[in-house]
Amino acid sequence: MAPWGFFPRKRASLHRGKGKAFPKDDPSKPCRLTTFWGYKAGMTHIVRDADKPGSKLHKKETAEAITIVKTPPMVIVGVTGYVKTPRGLRSLNTVWAQYLSEEKIPIDSVFQKDEMIDIIGVTKACIGAWHPARVSYTVARAGQNGYHHRTEVNKKIYKLGKAGQESHTAITEYDRTEKDITPIGGFPHYGIVKDDYLLIKGCCVGPKKRVVTLRQSLLKQTSRLAIEDIKIKFIDTSSKFGHRRFQTTDEKNKFYGKAKA
Repeated sequence: MAPWGFFPRKRASLHRGKGKAFPKDDPSKPCRLTTFWGYKAGMTHIVRDADKPGSKLHKKETAEAITIVKTPPMVIVGVTGYVKTPRGLRSLNTVWAQYLSEEKIPIDSVFQKDEMIDIIGVTKACIGAWHPARVSYTVARAGQNGYHHRTEVNKKIYKLGKAGQESHTAITEYDRTEKDITPIGGFPHYGIVKDDYLLIKGCCVGPKKRVVTLRQSLLKQTSRLAIEDIKIKFIDTSSKFGHRRFQTTDEKNKFYGKAKA
């Protein structure tokens, strides 16, 4: 039986992830954004030197899977005030922020590199592992599997790419090959990443193009993994459709030579 924390196991009411808790505000500091929206683009892998003193992997190269989340600038249209009640926070009033009209908020004003964040979203709407003969359109499903609201905590930001700058490319200190973060042929079922983006360690919920909610960590992170300084040596940009042999189109053309007209 599944843990009660995942009940009721039903379809999510919202297509986007809903933040139900937020970091505590510091009265001595100005108001700030704690969440941001992004769109899952796809996955690839990176190579870096591990910084784990005492481990056999210390100062050795390791390959890790990462997820690219596109984060275009957001526009603030209103401000909602909350009051404390015995049952938690309750919205008091909403004011439309006319003086902030058309002002865009970039991703680097909310999150920074090497920061630990939470990802809130809705999973894929799958029906489980069945062969076609087992699934009939005339018979109702016995239960829901997929399209659930889920929250993943402690996802580390490996890189923050800004559109129009070198940080938007896949160029690193060790790999100076001129290549964009988008792999050859684009991300499957997504395309080309043109806006700002985040490189998140591991995977995240949802299929390609689905909106995910990025939230600052609720607790202060003090673990060695959380404060580790990530230095990426290589970002894979080979085709996710083919055999992943070439990193750039120029490299492929030089290998095969001039194609027949």
